[in-house]
Amino acid sequence: MTLSPAEAATGADITISHVRKTFETPRGPIEALAGIDLDIAPGEFVSILGPSGCGKSTLLMALAGLEPATSGHIRISGAPVLSPRRKTGIVFQEPTLLSWKTALQNVLYPAEIAGQRKADHAPRARALLDRVGLAGFEDQRPRGLSGGMKQRVALCRALVQDPDLLLMDEPFSALDAITRDEMAELMLDLWSENSGRTAIFVTHSIHEAALLSDRVIVMRRRPCDVLADVPVPFGRPRRMDVVDTPEFTAFSSHLRGLIAEAMGKTEAQRHV
Repeated sequence: MTLSPAEAATGADITISHVRKTFETPRGPIEALAGIDLDIAPGEFVSILGPSGCGKSTLLMALAGLEPATSGHIRISGAPVLSPRRKTGIVFQEPTLLSWKTALQNVLYPAEIAGQRKADHAPRARALLDRVGLAGFEDQRPRGLSGGMKQRVALCRALVQDPDLLLMDEPFSALDAITRDEMAELMLDLWSENSGRTAIFVTHSIHEAALLSDRVIVMRRRPCDVLADVPVPFGRPRRMDVVDTPEFTAFSSHLRGLIAEAMGKTEAQRHV
């Protein structure tokens, strides 16, 4: 099922200016972000790629309004981000579903906590569950769902209020390889059907970043800043079979080299 074009979101534009984040610890301050500057246009799908501990998730949480920056500014559609905003949907690494609620009830939970009428959102919630292949599972609780099915519910929950910005923090990392490919194909299909929404996708996977994105932001481990902002050379609509092309292999190799540079590896070390 394809969602109605009338339900397509108009994407948010994002401005990140000189954003720094320092965490105070018993061993002293740790600089997680060191002066991030980025502009993201409405409708772009941007992946943030980098080594563990380079600040990817910290930046995502700052965009979500869940982690205040130490200095600098983040603006979404012209408004400063000072707290969570209703038009931002978030998908975490773990599905974080409520065990006592059904799949449909979990999808409707954002409307519930916002004090909105769940009945107003129920048709869209059911359409989303249908679109991600969960028709007939609306009344199942999380214990009756596989890992991939739970993450599909979490994705529907993030989309149910038709956000203009979707933030995803390694949403497929806990899944097996086959299920990860299924989720990646689902994301490609969703973006073909509704390209207006802006998305930021944190991942450790070069394959996922190259496959899904319009741009890939490569972050350096330390000093936790942007090493490279790389446009993805594959148009949309995009199919999974692009991964079998020499162009995809070459682009992935380019990203792999940037990751090695982000980790501070020398040219000789990259070929060991």
